[in-house]
Formats: sequence, structure tokens, C-alpha cells
Amino acid sequence: MRVGIPRPVVHIRSPPGDLDALFEWFERVSYALVLLEEFSLSDIRDSVAVVRRGLTAHIESPWPFSLASRTDLERVVAADHAWFRISLDQLDWFLRIVEKEDHGGHRQALGQYGRLLSESVGRHRRDERAVLRIAPPLAGQP
Repeated sequence: MRVGIPRPVVHIRSPPGDLDALFEWFERVSYALVLLEEFSLSDIRDSVAVVRRGLTAHIESPWPFSLASRTDLERVVAADHAWFRISLDQLDWFLRIVEKEDHGGHRQALGQYGRLLSESVGRHRRDERAVLRIAPPLAGQP
């Protein structure tokens, strides 16, 4: 029995709709996988699918700033969108490994990658909010 650090409470069948909350939830799901929480394979598949849909919708949404006057931070945020496509493919790869041979080590690897992706998206969203504070959107954009 572990002493000290409590396990995070996560309801794998209740993903939030908001992107930021979704990735906070997925980080908890991923951490639970690392700790070998006994989620069903179906629930794990569903959690990866909802994350894929949420992040894909985000990276396909139009960027509301002029391409001509990009700051370094705006370039990083834009580059993240391209990298996240690769990251989602990698997440699917880890899931396929679990589907092929479902055991603790593979679930832990999927969980570690899920944590990495969640942390990356969290940093990305903080950077996006920083860009919004320093660069007003183009006319007609939210």
C-alpha cells in the first residue's frame, strides 16, 4: 500500500467538454493508467477517442491573428498545432500496442505518453492565452 500521495480521483466515463478541462481530466486518466488502475479497454479507447476529437477540433480551428506580424510566441503556438497531429498519431500507436497485448507495462507506457501530451497541451493553452493578451485578434475574429 502506498503511503503519502493519494491516487487522483478520475471518472473515465465522464470527460468534460471544455478543452482545458478535458486535458486536465486526461492527465488524471493517464496518471491512473500509470498506477495500473483497472479501466476496461473499451473505456481507454473511448478516452483516447474523445481526446483526439477535442484536440483535432482545436488545431483545425482558424488562428485569429495576422500571419505577417507573428511574434516568437505566436510561431511556437502555431508550430504546436502541427506537432499535436503527430502527437495524436503517437497516442494512437500506444493504444494499438495496448489493444494488441494488454498488460500493465503497455498501459503504463500509454499513461506516460498521455501525461506528456496533457502537459504539452496545458503549456500550449497558457501560451495561447499569453498571445491573446499581447496581440489583439484580427477584425471579425473572436
